[in-house]
Amino acid sequence: LEVPSSAKFVTCSHCSGVLQIRRTESAIYTELLADIAEKTEELSERIDDLATNSELNAIDNQWQIERESLMVHNKHGKSQIPTRGSSMAAGIIVTIFGCIWTVMAINITSSSGSVGAAKGVFPAFGILFILFGIYNSISNFKKAEKYERAERRYRQRRSEAERS
Repeated sequence: LEVPSSAKFVTCSHCSGVLQIRRTESAIYTELLADIAEKTEELSERIDDLATNSELNAIDNQWQIERESLMVHNKHGKSQIPTRGSSMAAGIIVTIFGCIWTVMAINITSSSGSVGAAKGVFPAFGILFILFGIYNSISNFKKAEKYERAERRYRQRRSEAERS
Protein backbone atom coordinates (compact mmCIF):
# COMPACT_ATOMS: atom_id res chain seq x y z
CA LEU A 1 0.00 0.00 0.00
CA GLU A 2 1.14 3.48 -0.76
CA VAL A 3 0.32 5.69 2.19
CA PRO A 4 0.68 9.45 2.43
CA SER A 5 2.97 10.53 5.28
CA SER A 6 0.17 12.40 7.07
CA ALA A 7 -2.28 9.43 7.04
CA LYS A 8 -3.10 7.70 10.31
CA PHE A 9 -5.59 5.19 8.93
CA VAL A 10 -6.01 3.46 5.59
CA THR A 11 -8.49 0.99 4.09
CA CYS A 12 -7.05 -2.04 2.32
CA SER A 13 -8.37 -2.31 -1.24
CA HIS A 14 -7.96 -6.10 -1.12
CA CYS A 15 -9.71 -7.09 2.17
CA SER A 16 -11.47 -3.81 3.05
CA GLY A 17 -9.91 -3.93 6.52
CA VAL A 18 -9.31 -0.62 8.26
CA LEU A 19 -5.67 -0.37 9.24
CA GLN A 20 -3.98 1.98 11.68
CA ILE A 21 -0.63 3.24 10.51
CA ARG A 22 2.18 3.01 13.06
CA ARG A 23 5.44 4.86 12.57
CA THR A 24 8.70 4.49 14.45
CA GLU A 25 12.08 5.99 13.67
CA SER A 26 13.08 2.97 11.58
CA ALA A 27 9.83 1.46 10.33
CA ILE A 28 6.30 2.05 9.18
CA TYR A 29 3.74 -0.71 9.71
CA THR A 30 0.00 -1.20 9.98
CA GLU A 31 -2.24 -2.80 12.58
CA LEU A 32 -5.74 -4.05 11.89
CA LEU A 33 -8.19 -1.93 13.91
CA ALA A 34 -10.51 -4.90 14.46
CA ASP A 35 -7.71 -6.59 16.46
CA ILE A 36 -7.22 -3.43 18.50
CA ALA A 37 -10.96 -3.18 19.17
CA GLU A 38 -11.09 -6.84 20.23
CA LYS A 39 -8.15 -6.41 22.60
CA THR A 40 -9.69 -3.23 23.97
CA GLU A 41 -12.96 -5.06 24.62
CA GLU A 42 -11.11 -7.87 26.42
CA LEU A 43 -9.26 -5.35 28.58
CA SER A 44 -12.50 -3.54 29.34
CA GLU A 45 -14.13 -6.79 30.47
CA ARG A 46 -11.14 -7.60 32.67
CA ILE A 47 -11.25 -4.14 34.23
CA ASP A 48 -14.98 -4.55 34.90
CA ASP A 49 -14.33 -7.94 36.55
CA LEU A 50 -11.54 -6.46 38.68
CA ALA A 51 -13.77 -3.57 39.74
CA THR A 52 -16.58 -5.98 40.72
CA ASN A 53 -14.16 -8.22 42.62
CA SER A 54 -12.68 -5.19 44.36
CA GLU A 55 -16.15 -3.99 45.39
CA LEU A 56 -17.08 -7.47 46.65
CA ASN A 57 -13.84 -7.68 48.64
CA ALA A 58 -14.52 -4.27 50.19
CA ILE A 59 -18.07 -5.33 51.14
CA ASP A 60 -16.77 -8.62 52.60
CA ASN A 61 -14.01 -6.88 54.59
CA GLN A 62 -16.44 -4.31 55.96
CA TRP A 63 -18.81 -7.10 56.98
CA GLN A 64 -16.03 -9.01 58.77
CA ILE A 65 -15.23 -5.92 60.85
CA GLU A 66 -18.89 -5.25 61.64
CA ARG A 67 -19.55 -8.95 62.31
CA GLU A 68 -16.70 -9.14 64.82
CA SER A 69 -18.06 -6.12 66.68
CA LEU A 70 -21.48 -7.82 66.96
CA MET A 71 -20.22 -11.17 68.23
CA VAL A 72 -20.72 -12.22 71.84
CA HIS A 73 -17.83 -13.61 73.85
CA ASN A 74 -18.03 -16.35 76.43
CA LYS A 75 -16.05 -16.44 79.67
CA HIS A 76 -13.11 -18.07 77.84
CA GLY A 77 -12.97 -15.27 75.25
CA LYS A 78 -14.36 -17.41 72.42
CA SER A 79 -16.50 -15.45 69.94
CA GLN A 80 -19.84 -16.71 68.72
CA ILE A 81 -22.78 -15.41 66.74
CA PRO A 82 -25.50 -14.10 69.05
CA THR A 83 -28.82 -15.87 68.70
CA ARG A 84 -32.20 -15.08 70.18
CA GLY A 85 -32.61 -18.61 71.52
CA SER A 86 -29.29 -18.76 73.36
CA SER A 87 -29.81 -15.33 74.89
CA MET A 88 -33.24 -16.36 76.18
CA ALA A 89 -31.93 -19.72 77.46
CA ALA A 90 -29.01 -18.13 79.31
CA GLY A 91 -31.30 -15.51 80.86
CA ILE A 92 -33.77 -18.15 81.99
CA ILE A 93 -31.03 -20.33 83.51
CA VAL A 94 -29.49 -17.44 85.46
CA THR A 95 -32.93 -16.23 86.59
CA ILE A 96 -33.92 -19.73 87.78
CA PHE A 97 -30.63 -20.02 89.67
CA GLY A 98 -31.32 -16.62 91.27
CA CYS A 99 -34.82 -17.74 92.30
CA ILE A 100 -33.51 -20.98 93.83
CA TRP A 101 -30.75 -19.07 95.63
CA THR A 102 -33.23 -16.52 96.99
CA VAL A 103 -35.68 -19.16 98.27
CA MET A 104 -32.89 -21.19 99.88
CA ALA A 105 -31.32 -18.09 101.44
CA ILE A 106 -34.65 -16.97 102.88
CA ASN A 107 -35.25 -20.46 104.33
CA ILE A 108 -31.75 -20.69 105.80
CA THR A 109 -31.73 -17.20 107.30
CA SER A 110 -35.24 -17.51 108.74
CA SER A 111 -34.58 -20.91 110.35
CA SER A 112 -31.15 -19.97 111.74
CA GLY A 113 -32.53 -17.11 113.72
CA SER A 114 -30.34 -14.51 111.98
CA VAL A 115 -31.23 -10.91 112.66
CA GLY A 116 -30.67 -7.53 111.02
CA ALA A 117 -28.50 -7.13 107.96
CA ALA A 118 -27.34 -10.75 107.85
CA LYS A 119 -30.90 -11.87 107.28
CA GLY A 120 -31.20 -9.84 104.06
CA VAL A 121 -27.70 -10.18 102.54
CA PHE A 122 -27.94 -13.72 101.19
CA PRO A 123 -31.40 -13.30 99.63
CA ALA A 124 -30.16 -10.05 98.07
CA PHE A 125 -27.54 -12.01 96.12
CA GLY A 126 -30.35 -14.09 94.63
CA ILE A 127 -32.25 -10.99 93.62
CA LEU A 128 -29.08 -9.62 92.02
CA PHE A 129 -28.73 -12.87 90.06
CA ILE A 130 -32.33 -12.54 88.86
CA LEU A 131 -31.81 -8.92 87.78
CA PHE A 132 -28.53 -9.80 86.08
CA GLY A 133 -30.19 -12.71 84.25
CA ILE A 134 -33.00 -10.53 82.96
CA TYR A 135 -30.63 -7.72 81.93
CA ASN A 136 -28.20 -10.10 80.23
CA SER A 137 -31.01 -11.87 78.37
CA ILE A 138 -32.50 -8.63 77.07
CA SER A 139 -29.08 -7.25 76.12
CA ASN A 140 -28.04 -10.37 74.19
CA PHE A 141 -31.47 -10.65 72.55
CA LYS A 142 -31.11 -7.10 71.21
CA LYS A 143 -27.57 -7.89 70.05
CA ALA A 144 -28.89 -10.96 68.19
CA GLU A 145 -31.52 -8.82 66.45
CA LYS A 146 -28.89 -6.23 65.53
CA TYR A 147 -26.65 -8.99 64.13
CA GLU A 148 -29.50 -10.39 62.02
CA ARG A 149 -30.31 -6.94 60.57
CA ALA A 150 -26.64 -6.29 59.79
CA GLU A 151 -26.27 -9.67 58.10
CA ARG A 152 -29.36 -9.03 55.94
CA ARG A 153 -27.92 -5.65 54.87
CA TYR A 154 -24.59 -7.30 54.05
CA ARG A 155 -26.20 -10.03 51.95
CA GLN A 156 -28.34 -7.47 50.12
CA ARG A 157 -25.35 -5.21 49.34
CA ARG A 158 -23.30 -8.18 48.14
CA SER A 159 -26.16 -9.45 45.95
CA GLU A 160 -26.59 -6.00 44.37
CA ALA A 161 -22.84 -5.74 43.70
CA GLU A 162 -22.78 -9.17 42.06
CA ARG A 163 -25.67 -8.23 39.76
CA SER A 164 -24.09 -4.99 38.57
